[in-house]
Amino acid sequence: MSYESDEQNLISLNRFGSFAIMLGKVDLTKTADESTFDKTLTSLQERLGILQRAFRDQNIPTIIVIEGWNAAGITMAVHEIVQALDPRGFALHAIERASEEERARPFLWRFWLRTPPQGRIALFARSWYSRAISEEMQKHTWQKSLKGPEDQINRFERQLHDNGTVILKFFLHISKEEQKLRLEERERNPLTAWLVTPSIWNVHRHYDDSFPLINDFINKTNTDYAPWTVVEATDRKYTILKIYSTIVKNLEKVVEAAKDTKSRKSRQKEPAKSKKNPVERRSKPYNEYTREECQQTLNNLQIEMLELHYLLFKRKIPLMIAYEGWDAAGKGGNITRLTRFMNPLGYYVVPISAPTSHESQYHYLRRFIKHFPPGGDIAIFDRSWYGRVLVERVEGFCSEPEWQRAYQEINEMEEDFIYSSGGGIVKFWLEISKDEQLKRFQQRANDPLKIYKITEDDWRNRDKWDHYEEAVDEMLARTSTDVAPWTVIESDEKWYARVKAIKTVIKTAQNLL
Repeated sequence: MSYESDEQNLISLNRFGSFAIMLGKVDLTKTADESTFDKTLTSLQERLGILQRAFRDQNIPTIIVIEGWNAAGITMAVHEIVQALDPRGFALHAIERASEEERARPFLWRFWLRTPPQGRIALFARSWYSRAISEEMQKHTWQKSLKGPEDQINRFERQLHDNGTVILKFFLHISKEEQKLRLEERERNPLTAWLVTPSIWNVHRHYDDSFPLINDFINKTNTDYAPWTVVEATDRKYTILKIYSTIVKNLEKVVEAAKDTKSRKSRQKEPAKSKKNPVERRSKPYNEYTREECQQTLNNLQIEMLELHYLLFKRKIPLMIAYEGWDAAGKGGNITRLTRFMNPLGYYVVPISAPTSHESQYHYLRRFIKHFPPGGDIAIFDRSWYGRVLVERVEGFCSEPEWQRAYQEINEMEEDFIYSSGGGIVKFWLEISKDEQLKRFQQRANDPLKIYKITEDDWRNRDKWDHYEEAVDEMLARTSTDVAPWTVIESDEKWYARVKAIKTVIKTAQNLL
């Protein structure tokens, strides 16, 4: 059979859609003859080079994942793909075992950092799939626990896709017999013998056991937005042509669709509506407390916080604290009192401002995920990812579909952090009245030591108070979840606000221990 006629059969496999992938029924005897290979490859390489430039001009990021059995040809496939690409427009990520720092972070942390900016290609020689499968297979209950990584991966890929990233995934499939032949061939070659380790042979011996489990994992992560293509990888030439053909055909479809703006908008899915849990906001506490009472209580709580901080560090439990609130609500003073006795080697504060031009080239959550704490550390965000549904929404810095989609993305991100790290999240909304804000603005404007805290934007934002009120209410209602609830801090009284905040952190830390 010629490659051209066989290619028509491959197209139906490029996007598996709703029907199941069955590795056991893949024809591993497929080959490509020399003349077909030479004639077809040159054309495909030229088309891919053109597509890379088109994607760069249209600011479309692309992820290409190459996975497969050991010795299936992952390195060879990657080497062939890059021959057609401008090296200035792609990054190759060869994923090895996670480093100590990466193991201390959430499962997808290191892969978020390797996602491509607009107009560039990220090529993964192994990926989040290898890490998920290899780590889970070492556990006695790994079949049951694969559910977590599957969900996280599908969310991760959907969020990237919704943000405009094209994702193509390939699984290079060979038989157990073919794998054995290749491993033995490598062992005979002094230059490649070091690649064949006892652990590689151990995985080979469990080929039949892992076969149905890997097939199931592929099926559960085979989606419309990130489909798998199974490549019959026995024959090198056939493998190269199928990968090239699939990449080119899919990227050409994207380029054509990008030209039709109206059609592209009509295909956009409505973001899922997250459940609303209305959260009451008050600027004054129910009871009155003197400053002296609050200060004495605060001193005792700060000592308790120090002790809990050491326990969190000892047990490698991460904690994130996000501060949101009105301008001049007291976030800075609150953070200062919270961290007064804490060991500065075990916590850090992340001040958030508008994204830089570089940060804007990526998915908006990436710049926050970058600062997620390793096990045992506390990360304190002075403003956070909620800017997407507050300032960016009100000021028009993102589109309505983008901020509407963000509620679900944020809830998923927070849930994934807790699931994969075993840590916790505390979220504060510091509430003050409009009159109290004006009073504090005036104090800052008249105090030489505090005037740096007040800006023209602060005054301008007061004119949009009602718009922000609406955004705040919706944010609290749609992102206050069982795993990451909001705590409203009545902040007209600063010292009471500081006590309530540290009490909340202490309670969360105790529940984690």
